[in-house]
Amino acid sequence: MTLAQEILTKMMELPHRGSGTIYEEKAGEYLKNVYSYFGMRAKEVESRTLKNSLNLHLIISFALVLLTLLVNFLNITVLTLIVFVFSILVYLRLFGLPFRFLKSVKPTVSKNIYVDIPAAGQAKYTLVVTGHYDTGNDYGQIVGILGPIFNQLIASQFRDPNIRNITIPDFVNNPLIFANISFVLTLLSIFIPDTAGKFFFAFLAGVPLIVSILLLRNSNNRYSAGAYDNGVGTSLVVELASIFSKVPLTNTRLIFANVAAEETLTRGTIPLLNALNLDKSTTLILDLDCIGEEEVVLMHSEPSYPLGLPTEYDSSFELLVEFADEFLAGNFKISASPAPTDNQEVLLNGYRVMGMVTTLPTQGYPAHYHSTKDTIDRIKWDKVEQVRDFLAAFATFFDSVIEDYKP
Repeated sequence: MTLAQEILTKMMELPHRGSGTIYEEKAGEYLKNVYSYFGMRAKEVESRTLKNSLNLHLIISFALVLLTLLVNFLNITVLTLIVFVFSILVYLRLFGLPFRFLKSVKPTVSKNIYVDIPAAGQAKYTLVVTGHYDTGNDYGQIVGILGPIFNQLIASQFRDPNIRNITIPDFVNNPLIFANISFVLTLLSIFIPDTAGKFFFAFLAGVPLIVSILLLRNSNNRYSAGAYDNGVGTSLVVELASIFSKVPLTNTRLIFANVAAEETLTRGTIPLLNALNLDKSTTLILDLDCIGEEEVVLMHSEPSYPLGLPTEYDSSFELLVEFADEFLAGNFKISASPAPTDNQEVLLNGYRVMGMVTTLPTQGYPAHYHSTKDTIDRIKWDKVEQVRDFLAAFATFFDSVIEDYKP
């Protein structure tokens, strides 16, 4: 049994690791103990967490759009536009909306755990390897709807060994695509003069939002089991740290970080990176997420939250691909992430994200993603070991070429 397998087995004894819950805290303490057992001094950086903040944000936003559709029947265009604009402000989280007005939402504290392994020589770069250890809400019902649609777009590309770059239209590559369409339809309905037309657009826009609200409410305080997402990834972070703690790199400072609260809108990664006081120009973040399926996938971008606009990672992604060509003999895929992560906040704060290393089933979207079916027995440990070996070898490769690398 590998170290990652032992760590995950122990963490899966917890009911879940929901962001901001006592079980996330227990998982963090366990990870600190594992680092200590292997002679590493783990540190922690606290971050404020709003439990269920993703659900709350979407439910409020969708409810405001539904209110817009109702007000529209009053045929007072100015009033309808005011409600709609406010809905957009909340949806885009401008001016601190909606949470600045929700005094009853009490933040809890999450703990980001990390170890710092200095370079053996003069550090030219810092490589931060991250993997969140919290689990998200149980979105099994939502995935059951969106997954098959997403798979129709990519399944044939995944099965074709001659296709390495998986392409998905930017607007479609977003779990909030139907919500965004509803917003557009709502805007159009404001300028429809007759009642029948307003009702038609209200029906098209409102049904997806009502269904979404019901499903989101149903997922509150219910959590994914969290093996694939992201128990394996965070366990690999620890195993890789144990390897390089014995043999540090020459030119590269390594930081291995088990990040908390990734599954909320109050991400833990930014407080962690800011506390480390890193040089943003010479720091690269490599994220591990959703490891344990058949196909290794290197992700170069992700959809922005909530609009789904493409958010590209750093140009150093080419180093990852270059090494994968040799180490994996070309047996991997390149794609955009199908869902927003905390990496976009990292980019917006001026840090450089090299890429995200993940795995997907050969048919595309995993059916057990973000659900109670995301259990340890589904993990393909031979693939986990392959990813571990790839990442360990890549770090050494990165260290050997970084002096001459010009991004």
